[in-house]
Amino acid sequence: MKIVGINHLGLAAKDPVKARWFLSEILQLPFLGEELVKEQKTNTIMFESSVSPAISSARLEIVANQDGEDGPIKKFVETKGGGIHHMALSVDDLDQALVELKAKGVELIDEKPRYGAHNSRIAFIHPRATGGILIELVQVTAEHG
Repeated sequence: MKIVGINHLGLAAKDPVKARWFLSEILQLPFLGEELVKEQKTNTIMFESSVSPAISSARLEIVANQDGEDGPIKKFVETKGGGIHHMALSVDDLDQALVELKAKGVELIDEKPRYGAHNSRIAFIHPRATGGILIELVQVTAEHG
């Protein structure tokens, strides 16, 4: 398994509209897009983490529940408040990464890759295996670059 860098930090905001405004208007970070991932009942709002993308490839992702739906983000905010929800690491081969992690006895939330935002394939490692950190593995598709 080859980790190629931090893909993004998932930020669970108590007020996603205000968080989006702050990143956009106050910090003036470049907006990359918004997408509803229906399978996860999660709306993602993605920003570059720098006004100069060449400096940093890591992004900031505001995550919020799909309107009117109960889901993992709503539960997180209700129990823990806002904050960092997960750290996403880019991998070169998600299928191979999952095989290696399973062989090492690492507890996974996702045994197989699933669809993620922005044409990516994703899988989550269970926080029990990481000391309490929710880690998302991301393989960016060729279409997304």
